[in-house]
Amino acid sequence: MEIDLDDLLNQYQLFLLDQKGLSPETYRAYVNDIRDMLSFLDSRSIRIPERLTVRSYMLRLHTRYSRSSINRKLSSIKGFFDFAMTRTDLAVNPFAHVRSLKKQETLPKNLSPEEIADLIDGTPDLRDRAILELFYSTGIRVSEMESMNCRDIDGDSRFILVTGKGSKQRKVPIGKRALSVVSEYLRHRGIADPLYSSQPLFLNNRGARLGSRSIRRTVDQWSRRAAMSRRVSPHVIRHTFATHMLDAGADLRAIQEMLGHASLSTTQRYTHLTLDKLMDVYDKSHPKAKEDEWK
Repeated sequence: MEIDLDDLLNQYQLFLLDQKGLSPETYRAYVNDIRDMLSFLDSRSIRIPERLTVRSYMLRLHTRYSRSSINRKLSSIKGFFDFAMTRTDLAVNPFAHVRSLKKQETLPKNLSPEEIADLIDGTPDLRDRAILELFYSTGIRVSEMESMNCRDIDGDSRFILVTGKGSKQRKVPIGKRALSVVSEYLRHRGIADPLYSSQPLFLNNRGARLGSRSIRRTVDQWSRRAAMSRRVSPHVIRHTFATHMLDAGADLRAIQEMLGHASLSTTQRYTHLTLDKLMDVYDKSHPKAKEDEWK
C-alpha cells in the first residue's frame, strides 16, 4: 500500500483549521506531534507502522515526555490516522490499540499573594507588566492571551472577551488595576479606545502579534529576576488566580465560568488546596486539635 503521509499531513492541517476550531497553540502542537512521528517512520524507511514499530515509537516517547504530553501526542497521531482512513485505502488505524496513560493527580502550584505582588511590582516594562496583571486578574490561558485583540477589552463594562478551546467565547471580569495598566500600555501605542482597534493586544518588538512562546518567556524572565523560589509560568499564575479567588469565598461555578472549564470537576481540583489550608488553620487554632493540651 503506497500512501503519501506528507501529503496527507498537508490535507489534515487544512482539516484541523477548518473543522476543529483549535487554538493556535494547540494546532501547532498537534502538527508538530505528527511531524515527529513521521520523522521517526522516515528514519526507518517505514510508511505505515506495524505493531512493533508503534511499540518502539511509544517507548521512545516514554523516555522523553510526561504522561500528559504522551497522551496529547497519542491523541494527535490517532486523529491523523483516523483522517487517513477517510482519504485512503488504510483499513486500520495503526495506533488504535494503544491506550492513553492514566493521569497522575497533582495539586496545582500557586503563588502566595505576597509573591504575585512582588513579581508584578518588580516588572518595570509596561507591556510585560500588563501581561502579568492581565494573567493574574483574569486567569486566562496563554493561548487565549495570544489570540486577544485590542477590541476584546471593554473598559466601560470592565469585561474582556476571551476565545477559549473550541473557539468558544466567554466574558471574563478584569480588575481595575489590571485594566489601568493594560490601558496605559495601549495608550503608549497610540490606542485611546481599544474597542475601535482590531490590532493584536500584545505586540513583539517587530510589531507583530506576541506568540505563546514569547509570553511564556516573558513570565519566566521576570520571575527569575524577582528571584522567585520556583519556576513561574502562565499556568502557575492561572492556578494562583483560581486559588486566591476560592480562598476569598468566590463561588466554584463562577470560577469555572471565568476559567472556561467545560467540567466543574476540573475546577474542583482547587478545593484541595483550600481544604488543606483550612485544616492547617484548624490544627493551629482549635484547642481540641492540639492533642498535647488534652493529654
